[in-house]
Amino acid sequence: MVKYLLTALLISFLLPSFSFPQEKNNLSPAPKEVQKERAPNRIKSGFYIKLGPVFPMGAYITTQKLREVPETNFSIYLPAKMGGALDMGYLIYIGPAFANNHLRLGIDATFISFSFNPVKANTKDSTTTKYWYYYLGQKFGPLISVCPVDRLVIDFSYKMNAYVAYVHHYIRGKDNDEWGKNLTQNEISMNIRYSLILFSFQYNFGKVTYDDFDSGKPKHNVDNTTFRIMIGFKF
Repeated sequence: MVKYLLTALLISFLLPSFSFPQEKNNLSPAPKEVQKERAPNRIKSGFYIKLGPVFPMGAYITTQKLREVPETNFSIYLPAKMGGALDMGYLIYIGPAFANNHLRLGIDATFISFSFNPVKANTKDSTTTKYWYYYLGQKFGPLISVCPVDRLVIDFSYKMNAYVAYVHHYIRGKDNDEWGKNLTQNEISMNIRYSLILFSFQYNFGKVTYDDFDSGKPKHNVDNTTFRIMIGFKF
């Protein structure tokens, strides 16, 4: 009897020691699931202003001799030199940013685009620089912005440029003024901006038609392709 009693007491003491580790394992908290933190949205709408040099390219840096009817008459447009440009506009984004706030789509709207290019003109006394080519218009087109790292944004856009143009040159035996236009000038551009500061690279290509807005006059299609490097601010 005493033998059975001692055995029962021994089992009662040893049994809790086997159950405690099992309970401890069962009560241990489940591992937490680590979620990747969403990057802040740095791609936001805003106003920009930028300016910089304009480098003529292609036929724009050559003498363009345009024949009229009859073919014995022609007009000469002298080579353009480096000029300048000013753009003022707004980046308009459509919908939220995606790809963890690294991409966003929108519209690049340049409300005021002004540029000019001088030429070298020979006179009787000396060689002088005259600012002959002037352009004023607007540019609009689709935009995609990429934010690879915090506060650094790269914008890619394609815009159509509608503008009026003015030129003063020697035509038909005398100095004269001509007005023209182009409603479908093309521009491919890239902005690199960090915080408020931006750098812009633009390739602008097409031809301006000088006819003084008069269908009865000869149309002079003058190439005015340019490359621009601009610096500015985006607010």
